[in-house]
Amino acid sequence: MAEALGGQLAALRERLDALDGAWLAVLAERFQVTQEVSALKAKGQLPLRDPAREAAQLARIEAEAEAHGVPPALARTLLEHIQAQVVADHAAFQQAQAEDAS
Repeated sequence: MAEALGGQLAALRERLDALDGAWLAVLAERFQVTQEVSALKAKGQLPLRDPAREAAQLARIEAEAEAHGVPPALARTLLEHIQAQVVADHAAFQQAQAEDAS
């Protein structure tokens, strides 16, 4: 019995590892897109943050999380961390662009 449970546990852990790899790949793709956003914002001299967009994203992610059975507060916290990193990346990109122009 313990051996059978061990095999099932190993299989479930393999699935979890694969899922972790999948969400990390999606996150990497998301950051690639935000690099494109950074370039457009720098080109258009747009502000780093768009509070209305950020609020809409948070509301959307909470609703989607709830629909998927994920705690909305967890989804909100994750997105807030992602948004903070994106803003930091935008700032670094714009600073590098400014330094290159000087």
